Amino acid sequence: MSNVKINGIVLSENNMGDFDKMLTVLTPNVRKNILCSKRSKKT
Repeated sequence: MSNVKINGIVLSENNMGDFDKMLTVLTPNVRKNILCSKRSKKT
């Protein structure tokens, strides 16, 4: 996997398990993206 940095507005976020999130992001170029963010909830 690679890291990708984008600018956009988060429309929704869903928890997937203990550490992961699924984000729906609105971007100016690609419009609507569905992303999986691994280990984003780990503190």
